[in-house]
Amino acid sequence: MAEKKLSSPKHKSDSKVDKVETVVPTGVKTSHIGGPVSERTPAKPHSRRRLITMIAGGVVAAFLIFLIVFGVLIYGYRSDSSAVRAVSAVIPYPVMSVGGDYVSYHEYLFEMASIKQYYQSQSSANGQAPIDFNSAAGKTQLNQLRAQILTQLKSDEVTRQLIKQNHIVITNKQLTDQYNQLVQSAGGEAKLKTVLTKVYGWNVNDLKAKLKFQLETQALSAKITNNPTLDAQAKAKATDVLNQINAGGDFATLAKKYSQDSSAANGGDIGFISKGQTGDTALENTAFGQAAGAVSGVVKTQYGYVIVKTDEFNADKSQVHVSEILIKSVDFNDYLKQKVDATKSTIYISQK
Repeated sequence: MAEKKLSSPKHKSDSKVDKVETVVPTGVKTSHIGGPVSERTPAKPHSRRRLITMIAGGVVAAFLIFLIVFGVLIYGYRSDSSAVRAVSAVIPYPVMSVGGDYVSYHEYLFEMASIKQYYQSQSSANGQAPIDFNSAAGKTQLNQLRAQILTQLKSDEVTRQLIKQNHIVITNKQLTDQYNQLVQSAGGEAKLKTVLTKVYGWNVNDLKAKLKFQLETQALSAKITNNPTLDAQAKAKATDVLNQINAGGDFATLAKKYSQDSSAANGGDIGFISKGQTGDTALENTAFGQAAGAVSGVVKTQYGYVIVKTDEFNADKSQVHVSEILIKSVDFNDYLKQKVDATKSTIYISQK
């Protein structure tokens, strides 16, 4: 049986290659020429983490540079530019530490601006030229004001600490009542705002913050002054001085040593007084109520505990020559000063 010959594939007469259909798996994208498109390789997890870390590191570095730049402006140059004021209102750069707490540079700038505005307003009110704080004399005065402000800021911070320790709270009603009194005294709120801006550069919120602190300080003073423990200590001290007098001690010498009155330098001698002259009824009644040369016991007065010596009377006994030894029960200003002096503080800005 004859084998059939296999014929070879026929080509089209134009010799063009037949179009070949390419089968592309489902889900694989194709190009406009029909070929498969390769997918982008997903980023590896560790590459993504490295990128995030680099971005975060850049942000932190930029922020640190930002802090350093403004730190140099503050601590190196004591800058009070608008940019520094804005930044220090958000970032609490400390101007000093007081007993473990910090006073912000922003608060320092506020007080400096207030006192400079006050001096400028007073110069204007007196018909004088504005103070040039860039002149030699102005810079000297500015340094004095700076020292004054730093001293006051320390005292205020110690006061705030005492207010907190003594649980002093001022109500909104108390603050509002005090504010309304000032409005009435100024002749209206509009006039009050004008005075605040002109004299101190303050707004109403600044004033209310000052009023709140003032009311808190007054409440603290009342609480400290009426402290029975401190009052008892003052009475005991006065009793000890009296015992020394009764044991033969010289009144004038003991007055110079112990008395807390301005007359101490004169041995307690306050000169001749009339009834109603001093405003201290207990002192006057004691002085007029005993014989010349007599020394009283310990007498409680509005100022503390006093030992009164009636030196002599005038001819008609309308006046009496008096000496005294005063032991103050509690003087708030003295008490606060002792606390301030005992509190450690560190100033961070240059004082030159």
